[in-house]
Amino acid sequence: MKEYSYILNSGKLRLSWGATGNNRVGDYDTYALLELLQASRGNFSGIGDVVHGIYPFNNTINSIGAVPTNLANPDLKWETTTQSNIGVDFSFLKDRINFTFDWYDKITSDLLLLATLPTSSGYGSAMKNIGKVRNQGIEFTINTTNIKTRDFSWSTNFNIGFNKNKVLELTENQLSMQTNGYFDQNFTSSNYIAKIGYPIGMMYGYIYEGTYKLDDFTTDGTNYYLKPGVPYYTAENNTQPGFPRYADLNEDGIIDTNDQTFIGRGEPVHIGGFTNNFEYKGFDLSIFFQWSAGSDLLNANKLMFETGYNKRKDLNQYASFIDRWTFDNQDSNIPRVSASSSNNLFSTRLIEDGSYLRLKTLSVGYTFDKKLINKLKLKKARIYVSAQNILTLTKYSGYDPEVSIRNSALTPGLDFSAYPRAMSINMGLNLNF
Repeated sequence: MKEYSYILNSGKLRLSWGATGNNRVGDYDTYALLELLQASRGNFSGIGDVVHGIYPFNNTINSIGAVPTNLANPDLKWETTTQSNIGVDFSFLKDRINFTFDWYDKITSDLLLLATLPTSSGYGSAMKNIGKVRNQGIEFTINTTNIKTRDFSWSTNFNIGFNKNKVLELTENQLSMQTNGYFDQNFTSSNYIAKIGYPIGMMYGYIYEGTYKLDDFTTDGTNYYLKPGVPYYTAENNTQPGFPRYADLNEDGIIDTNDQTFIGRGEPVHIGGFTNNFEYKGFDLSIFFQWSAGSDLLNANKLMFETGYNKRKDLNQYASFIDRWTFDNQDSNIPRVSASSSNNLFSTRLIEDGSYLRLKTLSVGYTFDKKLINKLKLKKARIYVSAQNILTLTKYSGYDPEVSIRNSALTPGLDFSAYPRAMSINMGLNLNF
């Protein structure tokens, strides 16, 4: 290999295995807690009053009651993660090109999650060690020195990572676990699901097919009636033109929870970034881009501001809501203003491409000549201007595609009134004495 040493300068193989714990157990998760409540009722009406903290003694109605708020679980323990890594490092052309590759396989077991309990327990859920999740992926990093002369240099750093995760186990005899990324009290149905054999935190709901058109109905001149065979939402009393329409996946003629399916993926297929650094005499310039590709976002803002849902009719709406369905705008796929309960369903209407390319950081600086700063008794002096979050290229209609308001693996990519990352500009002076 000696004759190739001018091409390949060094190489390294890395192998590792390890196990770590996560003590994300709440201070009181192992205990059964009681909450003291006090309220006043005109008449004692039974168990409903006990639940609200009122318990009558000697026919009084203003007594304090203790209500159990969670189920004890003394068997809670740490989450455990085992990880295997294989990596290689290579350096080429007198270290002008450095290449790193890593493969990892990470399994997390005894996940600390809220498990659904049977109604007979008296509780909706409890914290338990449930489930097992696997994360596998590869990462590439390339650092290059493209040009290097006495007065000018240009180097590039590039990295990209691919990750896949899969749910391996859930709690006893459970094939899936639904979760609500709660953001408003009027929208409490599940919009995420973790299912064995699939990625964790998949978006869950209905396939949106637009709005019901006049051709779906017969009319007597005043009222509209769905034609036989046209699927309808079972919770809807009287489907009308302009109401939202969803796919009848099992073709039973009705739209219900049996027609829910995966509608999006909150985790990206790959993420990465690249930096170019330039230096010319005392000047330096650094440009950093980052990206994320292949993820979806659940834009819950549309349920509030592009629906006309009756329980939120007091809120202002997006400008796009002007184009909603009306009898004068029958081709629109934005639902009409109505009290329709189907307006508040999670569906593909809310799912958008969350991919983006962002100019994350731009920095310009100047390092003063040593002959000048030595006279000032300084070793080094540099002045700089740096800006962050300058430009974002994305198809997402919301403010910021880099969002996940719950910051949870179970509900990734949920956006509801998230504050966007602000552009910032910094100026500074570095002095070394």
